[in-house]
Amino acid sequence: MATVCVFCGSRTGDRPEFAAEARSVIRSLAVARHSFVYGGGSTGIMGVVADTVLELGGCITGVIPECLATRELMHDGVCDMRIVSDMHVRKQLMHQMADVYIVLPGGYGTLEELFEAVTWSQLGIHSSPVGVLNCCGYYDGLLDLCERMVTDGLIDVPTRHLLKFTSSSDELSAWICSVTEHGAVRK
Repeated sequence: MATVCVFCGSRTGDRPEFAAEARSVIRSLAVARHSFVYGGGSTGIMGVVADTVLELGGCITGVIPECLATRELMHDGVCDMRIVSDMHVRKQLMHQMADVYIVLPGGYGTLEELFEAVTWSQLGIHSSPVGVLNCCGYYDGLLDLCERMVTDGLIDVPTRHLLKFTSSSDELSAWICSVTEHGAVRK
């Protein structure tokens, strides 16, 4: 089974669908016996991710920098919590553990993590698939921007398709299962 790296927000946002869809995709992947690595927080969508995995008895690793361990209210139920020196070490460890990435609703930090993962894929630093849950059209603007990058010649079509946009938790879960079953992940 794969280790799914989850990038998501430390807030749930104003739409209950964000948390519901996050819970649904994580539940589906946990039942399929995938393990998870995430940002270590107990709040927002991060908290939903951790709580869902823990409720199902799944395996989840949290990675949180010292400077955020109290501010983000580090999740005290996650047995494998790695407290690291800074954000760079956090992302490095998460990337080392990841077989596949999923991006749930989030803010600037989520986007920064997403773009690092897809850029590293483009550069051949890793070959792990990157899936985006476009719940309620949350990432429509990003999808439009990616298409515009192709239209304006700033990226090519294969590079554009390094990001898989899905509109529902069911679609994202099915995609993750297909790429992990067919050897698309590096393990």
